[in-house]
Amino acid sequence: MLSDESSKVILKYFRSKFDVESKKDNTPVTIADRETESLIRDMIGKKYPDHGILGEEYEEKNSETEFKWVIDPIDGTRSFIAGHKDFGTLIALLQNNKPILGIINCPAHNERWQGSINENTLINGKPTFTSKINSLADCYSFTSGLYFESNNFKALYDNLIAKIKNYRFGGDCYMYGMLASGLIEIVVEDTLKTHDYMALVPIIEGAGGAVSDRFGKKINLNSDGSFVATCSQSIHKQVIQILNP
Repeated sequence: MLSDESSKVILKYFRSKFDVESKKDNTPVTIADRETESLIRDMIGKKYPDHGILGEEYEEKNSETEFKWVIDPIDGTRSFIAGHKDFGTLIALLQNNKPILGIINCPAHNERWQGSINENTLINGKPTFTSKINSLADCYSFTSGLYFESNNFKALYDNLIAKIKNYRFGGDCYMYGMLASGLIEIVVEDTLKTHDYMALVPIIEGAGGAVSDRFGKKINLNSDGSFVATCSQSIHKQVIQILNP
């Protein structure tokens, strides 16, 4: 329901004329971002008034609660502004700060991934699984690496590129759906915020993949912003070793 209703708002503005503002961190924001988050917050508040909500565009609500929703109304606002389809809405539900439900909703592609703890990940209601490739040399990696802030991390990612088959820069949240669907094997990023990654954890893990920060540590609300997602524990271990020589 949250995804269905938020899709209507987003598609109303997609590839239309609207103002673009810059936030304090110089990232863009649009009326679609704000209306989408407001709608999701209102829907959650009406059904679960005691739940916490942490979103990208507005202040946190009920921070010290057992259940907390984490929302990124439009992950990939730059793509959305450009009329590119790889943006999406990320919705996560946390219990005691651990993600138990995650949704990647990509309305322009009409594709939606849903992951729940201890259950298989679904795409548009059907089970989906990560790639069975077990050789690093055969892997395909996506990254937002053009935006890596650390030159050292750029160099380490170059080392990974030298050991895999294919790579591409950019992709927004859609690349994580591709990973969960077995189309690519590796995604590496280093400057994410809480609302960027919480929904991804149950989706990737529920499809058979693995996630961690760049050091191999479990993802949590206080993670450093790095995020590594892979198709399997075996591939994950090799990627982490390359990123931490």
